[in-house]
Amino acid sequence: MKQLFILIGLCAGLHSLAQMKPADRILYGKITPDSLLQSPYDSWFKKNYDSYAVNPSIENALEKMSLKGISMEVYFGSWCGDSKRELPRFLKLLDQINFDKRNLAIVALGGSDSLYKQSPQGQEKAKGIFKVPVFIVYKNGVEINRINEFPVQTLERDLLSILQREDYSANYHSFSTVSKWLEQGALADSNVSVRGLMNQLKPLVMDEHELNSIGYLLLKQQKIKEALVIFRINAGIFPESANTLSSLGEAYLETGDKQKAISYLERSLGFERSTAVTQEILSLLYKANRL
Repeated sequence: MKQLFILIGLCAGLHSLAQMKPADRILYGKITPDSLLQSPYDSWFKKNYDSYAVNPSIENALEKMSLKGISMEVYFGSWCGDSKRELPRFLKLLDQINFDKRNLAIVALGGSDSLYKQSPQGQEKAKGIFKVPVFIVYKNGVEINRINEFPVQTLERDLLSILQREDYSANYHSFSTVSKWLEQGALADSNVSVRGLMNQLKPLVMDEHELNSIGYLLLKQQKIKEALVIFRINAGIFPESANTLSSLGEAYLETGDKQKAISYLERSLGFERSTAVTQEILSLLYKANRL
């Protein structure tokens, strides 16, 4: 295992940057690789770091590239299975190509608490972080591209494509568009055309879970209007899904719109076959009827 370089710029005050909740031991905020060598994170970090074999030919190609002006940001969750797998591999790749870790920032985001996919310092704001891990590559401070959640091919092949400015398209093609709309305030605009937005997203969306994950993230962040638009778009793209219809009903429940909440929750029951999920929908219906 090659030596992990410490982020020099983050060394000062490390105890305040890598915050942990005693109950669940979740990491929060900026950390260094050394934080991941401590218990309980070392159990998954060392295993996935040591077991990953970087492709020698791609490693050689990356080592020959000029990395002047290149910096990177990593957003991950110490609670997330994809992060536990991909982050150790990515750090091993950077070690193999001798990437200067002073040009790397690693930010740990919250789990299911009030800081869901957020950090205490808010480094992820306006960065379009909807799933983790995310590996963002910058040139002179401007984003070139990113790897979303898992590589399109392999981490090293994806990174090489990004650095060579090839036509690389990250997973979840809808994310960049939704991020732009959030930044512009379009999703909070009362006059927004949901049908128009849906037509733009439909060719980009992989499945019903892609937009649903964004919708629930926005609900967690108390962006109710924006979440409702996302759920409406998703239900329009997947109109016969119990998942999208019940989620839309739940979003209307958050807004206090009893009639629409009940309407969509009842419609979702016609497409649901799982007893457990049906019980969850009935529970939401009971809550809506009590409004």
